[in-house]
Amino acid sequence: MTDIRLPLGNVKFSVRAVILCTRGDTLLTNCGPGEHGSGFHFLPGGAVRADEDAAQAAAREWHEETGLTAGELRLVGVVESFFGPPGRREHEIGFYYHLPAPPDLPDGTFTVHDNPDVQCQWVPFDRIEATPVYPLVVRDLLRVPPGEVRHILNREA
Repeated sequence: MTDIRLPLGNVKFSVRAVILCTRGDTLLTNCGPGEHGSGFHFLPGGAVRADEDAAQAAAREWHEETGLTAGELRLVGVVESFFGPPGRREHEIGFYYHLPAPPDLPDGTFTVHDNPDVQCQWVPFDRIEATPVYPLVVRDLLRVPPGEVRHILNREA
């Protein structure tokens, strides 16, 4: 199936399923070189595919990245993000799911199964802004109580 990623003029449009995996007061992030330079932290997940719902995509991406089956995923937010430099802007619609860390997930840093250039690591909640973890609205999503879903408009330079 084809990922939902489309060039629309000078903007790349995509639909992404994202996992907020937490253990205690820490958040699992991916960190890799990528186009943003060394130390760029982002959340596990990836593109939703055509004819795939966002929850299926989140579970698939979790398995691809960790080798584990996703437990119960709780939708906490839908984020419309606009980011990137002029001429390379991106418009992303992200479905954000909370997942308590399964017990068999390593406590320390580990390599993403489907991308050896990316490392998973735990970031304490009080270090999310200083790290920083993208998108920058992550902290707001971590505060969404059970039974609620937030819609967030996120514009980053």
